[in-house]
Amino acid sequence: MAEQKIELRKIRDFGENLNDTLLFIRQNFKPLVKSFFAICAVFMVAKAILSGLNQFETFNSFSQIFKERMTKVPSTSVMVVIKPILTLLFVLITMVSMQVALGAYIKYYALHDGLKPGIEEVWSIFKKYFFKILLYSVPLGLYLIIGFALCIFPGIYLWVVFMPFPLIVMIEETQFADSWRRCFELIRENFWISLGIYLIAYLIYNFISAFIGLGVGAIMGIGAYLTTDDLATTAAIITSFLETFSYCFYIIFFICISFHYFTLVEIKEGTGMLRRINSIGTDSNNVTNSEEQY
Repeated sequence: MAEQKIELRKIRDFGENLNDTLLFIRQNFKPLVKSFFAICAVFMVAKAILSGLNQFETFNSFSQIFKERMTKVPSTSVMVVIKPILTLLFVLITMVSMQVALGAYIKYYALHDGLKPGIEEVWSIFKKYFFKILLYSVPLGLYLIIGFALCIFPGIYLWVVFMPFPLIVMIEETQFADSWRRCFELIRENFWISLGIYLIAYLIYNFISAFIGLGVGAIMGIGAYLTTDDLATTAAIITSFLETFSYCFYIIFFICISFHYFTLVEIKEGTGMLRRINSIGTDSNNVTNSEEQY
């Protein structure tokens, strides 16, 4: 029995969004994960290496503190300033690469009526939009920072508003200003349900990531206290690897966003319903039945 394809353009409530997200990931798991890591792995590894260097210094400092042999004051060289900037840059690049890779998969799936794309098809869409969305992410990030600085709630509101921004750019082929306006248009009268869906999906993603990070950190802290061996290098390698692994769960978050984007579009425009109605008129079985009635 052939598996049922998921209709993207339809209205979903809170529960349907999560159910369809998990069903979509289950049906597309192999090509989705292969495309995701084949394209984004280089960015993830670069970020992991940089994070590993930072974590090595952190674990090394904690290890020395536990052993009461802190012998030198932390460096105040120019690298202290450069490394956080590089880390933020690679965080941005990695997040954008994940968004665009997953968005490319969704775009191909939508355009080809549920056909699962391969790595080549996802890559061809990815390279078209990556630098565009990376450039657009800079002003969006600044707006979010300003919003969170203004009593938190404006930042939360903008976070919800701009969540489907990469999908709008990719699927609707819009420029920055049009994508900006489209975000506000879609969220109008749908803020609270959007906040609930995004928040639950984000908490799932971050809970798993934080659980992995805290678990490793606790184990390494106990190990540094109980043994005389230097665990800083081992801890940095393990946490960097697990951080890369935890990106798998970002797929859940982004697919939730994608399905809710199609819900918002369907609420505003009803394009999915119109397409289904039109398909009824062109269905050969329906035409045959109509002729028999006359």
